Amino acid sequence: MNPVDQGGNVRYYGAVAAFLLCAVLTGCGGKPAPSGASTSASAGGSGQPPMAQSDTDEFHHDDPCSLLDPKEVEAVFGGPLGTPPYRGSPEKPAPSGTDCVYQSATLQQIVLSVDFAGGQQSYHVGDFVGNAVKGAGALNAKTKKAMVAEDGSEIAGEWDEAKLTPFNCCIFNALRADQMISIDFTASSATLKQAAGLVDAAFKRIGKPLSLDGGANVTAAKAFLKTRPAPRDPCSVLSQAEVEAILGKLIAPPKVDGNSCTYELPSQGMRQIYDVRYRWRGGNYDFRTNLQAAKMGGAALGTMEFQSTTQQRVPNAPPAQAADSGAPSKSASDSTSNSASKSDGAEGAGFHTVTATTSVSVDEAAKKVTGQTFSEGAHLTGEQDAAGGGPWERSATVGPKFEAVKKDIAVAVDLRGVDRDKAKALVAEAMKKL
Repeated sequence: MNPVDQGGNVRYYGAVAAFLLCAVLTGCGGKPAPSGASTSASAGGSGQPPMAQSDTDEFHHDDPCSLLDPKEVEAVFGGPLGTPPYRGSPEKPAPSGTDCVYQSATLQQIVLSVDFAGGQQSYHVGDFVGNAVKGAGALNAKTKKAMVAEDGSEIAGEWDEAKLTPFNCCIFNALRADQMISIDFTASSATLKQAAGLVDAAFKRIGKPLSLDGGANVTAAKAFLKTRPAPRDPCSVLSQAEVEAILGKLIAPPKVDGNSCTYELPSQGMRQIYDVRYRWRGGNYDFRTNLQAAKMGGAALGTMEFQSTTQQRVPNAPPAQAADSGAPSKSASDSTSNSASKSDGAEGAGFHTVTATTSVSVDEAAKKVTGQTFSEGAHLTGEQDAAGGGPWERSATVGPKFEAVKKDIAVAVDLRGVDRDKAKALVAEAMKKL
C-alpha cells in the first residue's frame, strides 16, 4: 500500500522489493491535539510558512510534530517547507493524526511516527521478518545501536537499538526504553544519515517537546495540497506536433491507455511504440521504491552462481621411481581434489586432459564478457542519475524503463524496442509542461 493513499492512523507503510513482497502494518493510538490553538508567525523569518503554536505554556507531549524544529527538516530537504508540519498522512491531514508530515515546497515528503509508550511492541513486531533475512541472533549489542550510512560512516544516536524496516531502504526505526521513533523518508531524496539525524534530534527533545501544534496546521496543509498539479489526459500533455518533432511522423494519432499515452511510428521489422506513463500522485515514493526494488533484484540475480567447466591439455609430469622397487609411481598431476584427468594414446604421448569445475556468479561472468556486471548492464543497481541531467528533480534508468520525477509527478517511458535518446527526449519535453 502506498503511503500517499493511507489515513492518519497508519503506522507503517508498505515495503516493496524485486521478486519479494513484505508488508508490515501495525496500529497505534494518539491523543487529540489540544484545543484553542492559534496560528502565529514562525521565528524562522519570512521565507518559512507560519507555524501554529499553543496559546498556553503546555508542552505537546503526544504531538509528533513537537519533536523537530522545522528548520532541521528544511536543511534535509535543501529548501523551504511548503506548509507547516501537520498531523495525519501525506494526503489526509487530520488534527488527531498519529504521524507528523513534512512537505517541501516541491512536494517531497518525510513522515515522523512516534510511540510515546508501547514502543517495544511496535519495534519488535517485524522481528520474524528480520530474523528470516539476517538469521536469528545476528545482531550484537553494537550493531543494534549503530548502523552504517551510505558513505560508509557509522550512524549512532540517542537510542538503544535501531534498524531499517525489512526489504526497505527508507523507513528507519529507533527504540529507546519503551519509546520508538520511526521516520519514513522514501518520498524524498534524504539519505539514511540525514533521516537518522532527525530521529536523534527528536529523541533529545522527547522529554521536553517544542510548543509546535501539528493539529492546528491541518487547514494550511489542505490548502497547500490543493496547489499541486492536477491529473490530466496523458495525451494532452504534449501535442502531436511536439511529439512528431522529436520522433518523426506517427502512423496513427496518440492513444490513451489509462495514465499512459502511446505513440507509434512505422514498423522497422517490429512495431515502434513509445509508451509514456504518468503517475500524478506519489511520484517521489514510487521513484525511490522502484530503485530499491531494482537494487534488490539485481543483487539477487547478480550473486546467483552456476558451475563452469573447463578442459585443458597439459604435459604429463616426468615419471618418478619408487624407492623400494624401481616401479613408476602415480604422478601428482594425474589426480587432484577439484579436477579430473585422463590420458590415452589418442591424446598423444606425454599429455593428458585436466577437467576443472568452478563456481562463478552471474555478475562475474557478465563482466568478463561485456566489461559490466549483470546488475550494471540491466540497470538494476538502485543508482539514480547525477543531478542536472534534465528538467526534472531526479531521474534514473530502472530495468527497461527511464523514469523521472518532478513535483511528486513521475513520468516513465518504456525503452524496449525504441530509440532511447528519443524516448528520454519525450520525457524531458513532458516535464517542461508540468
